[in-house]
Amino acid sequence: MKRWIKTSGVIFLSVLLSSAMADTFKHKESGEVFSGFSTQKVVANKTLVYNSDESKMTPVVLSDYDITSDSKGRRNTVSLLLLNQPEILLSDTVAKTAAAAIISTSNKGPQAIILQIDGPGGRGESMEIIADAVSQTTNCPVIAYISEGAYSAAAVVALACDKIYIKSTAAIGAVGPASSDQSYEEHLSIYNSDSLLNYNHFVTALARQRNRPELLAKALIDRRISIVEVANIDGSRAFVGKDDRQPTQTLLRTVCEGMSTEISATISPADVVGKVLDLTAKNAIELGLTDAAVESVRNIPAAMGLTDMKLTPVPGVEKAVKKYNAARRNIADGLFRIEQYEADIEILSDQFSTIDNQLQTSTQTREVSRGEAGYRSGRSRTTYFSDYEQDADGIARSGRSRNTDRYNYPRQQRVTTEEPRVNIEAVYGQLTTALRDVVREYRRVLNLVDRWPGGLPSRVTKTMLQKDMDSADAELDRLYRYQPVYPVQEQRQIPRRHPGNRRPY
Repeated sequence: MKRWIKTSGVIFLSVLLSSAMADTFKHKESGEVFSGFSTQKVVANKTLVYNSDESKMTPVVLSDYDITSDSKGRRNTVSLLLLNQPEILLSDTVAKTAAAAIISTSNKGPQAIILQIDGPGGRGESMEIIADAVSQTTNCPVIAYISEGAYSAAAVVALACDKIYIKSTAAIGAVGPASSDQSYEEHLSIYNSDSLLNYNHFVTALARQRNRPELLAKALIDRRISIVEVANIDGSRAFVGKDDRQPTQTLLRTVCEGMSTEISATISPADVVGKVLDLTAKNAIELGLTDAAVESVRNIPAAMGLTDMKLTPVPGVEKAVKKYNAARRNIADGLFRIEQYEADIEILSDQFSTIDNQLQTSTQTREVSRGEAGYRSGRSRTTYFSDYEQDADGIARSGRSRNTDRYNYPRQQRVTTEEPRVNIEAVYGQLTTALRDVVREYRRVLNLVDRWPGGLPSRVTKTMLQKDMDSADAELDRLYRYQPVYPVQEQRQIPRRHPGNRRPY
């Protein structure tokens, strides 16, 4: 419901501001007239409008003016923004860069902005960011050009534009061909995710705004839809769901059958091709999803009635794509290191558990003897050899001897114990170090994911990473608190750290 309210707000705003895409301004009361163009910048509830007669920006209340579209006051250029790299619709950060480029370019007053859109699809969030920017750009015509193929989310972005031109050899549809470096299941998971179904209302609103067939528009992101073209009793034609055709409607053709197969590891192009919406340029024009065929982007200004226009490229997006690819490689390297750490932790955990169990269940044999080697029983004797010899009391004694106390030697003990060959303290240190390292790497990767949404592989989610990091952190905390009591008292105990004194990762 919230998404529908947001979408409706965008479409409603576009309708209200549609008159702003004009170049001659006449004040309703004073009759003042000037040429120029409006921007999307608002200051103190007033829209900044470029006054070409005075060569300056002027804040005005648009409702105070009658605005006529005649292209006067605009710059003699047509801006071209390339949206033909798959990464643009995989990263919200790159999508925001593209959206900002559309808005900032419209504020410079070109005759039109051409978006060259080719791609296999992408994420719904990225699609919505760019499509919203296009819908809100009512101060300048935004034109889509499909030169190769626009599928899924990429086709929806084209749908947001004022007009759609397509090359005669290009196509538009729900699922595009997969590249050779990935499986078909991976291709669908990345570019045609089921999460796109959450944007059905958004796509429907775009189609209604641009007067496009709503059911065909929904089929761009919903592979399940089955569409037929029918003739009504009054001779009019319509697109309806296959199961929704009325008895009074005559079937003309099947546009797409719909795909019932879920995305799985065994899915193949045979399960998709010929079933989901896939239109040639000719069919797309005939069905009203695109407007006209143009063989080159340079021919579009002439098709719009604009002559002698300079085609100016819009920079910025390519740099964002490079940064995103670098971040994605960094994330992939981090995930690889995490896998290595996890493998080491599994081995060390098994060793630690085994040694700990041996120490807690080990046996010892104690042998005790009555004296040490060379021990003699009996008493010691002291001999005095002269009358001049004195005893301890200072009394002279003649040469004689007497018995004294027995030797007070400690008893000899020999203890035999069964101990593991590997010192448990060494394993403990390696295990805690590995856990600290893996937690640190999890946090680094999660920070990258926050900065670059869409950088994770399709099989991995941020929630999964967070859960695994919490598990590793909890295990590390458990080890810090662990202080076993072993039967063999001579065995040194595991050093215990207080959790509050843990070093930062």
